[in-house]
Amino acid sequence: MLEKPRGNAHRFAHTCLPGGYGRVDIEIIRERVRVGHYLVKSHAVQQALKEGFGRKHMVEAILNGKIIEAYPDDQRVLVCGRAALVEGLSVYLHVVCEHADPVYVELVTAYIPDEHQWEWPPFKRRR
Repeated sequence: MLEKPRGNAHRFAHTCLPGGYGRVDIEIIRERVRVGHYLVKSHAVQQALKEGFGRKHMVEAILNGKIIEAYPDDQRVLVCGRAALVEGLSVYLHVVCEHADPVYVELVTAYIPDEHQWEWPPFKRRR
């Protein structure tokens, strides 16, 4: 499941709209990931192992996904994107990315969204 942001930031999470306050351009995050300037945190690794996907799937979801929520107090965003687990089978992944560092992005956690908590498809809005 989604790691609760630090402090009270979860109270201020908002859906990103074009031009919205605290909006981070997905292209900045994608470019850091493309050039290998990212770190996968232990919680993301644990969730990936538990749910049957890997680092390459997190990267794929970021490269084709969209920011669906922002946590500006923590300099984090929630990205939703598709990843192919095997040929012919793709799933939506949620990846929480921290962009506080000027060079690296941290993949804090990642998970397959629960259809009971997120509208289907494509798991971009909470129920």
